Amino acid sequence: MTNHAPANLRDLRGLRTDDGRIVRRGVLYRSELPLSGTAAAAEVAVWPPADVIDLRVPGEHPAPHHLDLPGTTVHSVPMGADLAPALAAAQPTGHDLAEAYALLARDAAGSIAHIAALVADSPGPVLVHCTAGKDRTGVVVAVLLRAVGVRREDVVADYLRTEANLPRLWATLRAAGIREPRNRALMGVHRAALESVLDEVEGHEGGAAGWLAAHGVDDAALARLSDRLLGTAYESAA
Repeated sequence: MTNHAPANLRDLRGLRTDDGRIVRRGVLYRSELPLSGTAAAAEVAVWPPADVIDLRVPGEHPAPHHLDLPGTTVHSVPMGADLAPALAAAQPTGHDLAEAYALLARDAAGSIAHIAALVADSPGPVLVHCTAGKDRTGVVVAVLLRAVGVRREDVVADYLRTEANLPRLWATLRAAGIREPRNRALMGVHRAALESVLDEVEGHEGGAAGWLAAHGVDDAALARLSDRLLGTAYESAA
C-alpha cells in the first residue's frame, strides 16, 4: 500500500522545558503541504488534525486543500512570499535565509500571534504547514515553543530534523508539480537562520511570550497555550 504520509510530518511531542515538562503527544504537528487526506500513523497520535494552519500565500499550489474534511477546520494564514518555493523558483538570488526569517518574524508578527491563539483554543491536534514545512513553519513553530518555555536547544534540534527528510521532501513536491527554488539557500535548513530569529524574539522584554503579548496575545491566551501544549512525561493529549 502506498504511504501517503508527508515526508516532513512530525508530532512535536517530547520536547522539553527547563522546569521538567514536555510537549504533549497529539497536540501540535508540523509538516509540508499534505498532498492527500491520509497519513501513516507512526508519528502522529490522531489524524486528521482538528485544525490546520496553512501558511501558504496565494499562488502556491492552488488545488483544494486535502485536509478540508468534516471535523477539520483549515485556517489560511498567509505569510512569507519570499520563502515560498514555487514563487521563488524564478528568482536565482534573494535574501539570505537569516534575513528572510527575520523579515518574516517582523512582518508576520500579528499573524503568528493569531496562530498562537488558534492553537491555545483548538479542541484537538493542530497541524502547521507551508509548502516545504521548514522555513515559515519552522519560524512559527519555534516561536510557539519558546513562548511556552521549551528549551532553545530542543527547538533548534527539531528544526534541524528536517535535514534528513529533504531528499524525499523535494522528490514528493517535484512529483506534485511544485518547482524547487533557484535560490539554493531555500533548499535546506540552516541553524544560524533560526538562531537569528530566536535571538530577536527572545530579546524582547519577557522573551518569546512577551513578544507574542506585544503583538496581541493576552495573558489568559498565553496561559491556555502553555496548558494546551505542555504536560508531564508520558501524558497524552486530552
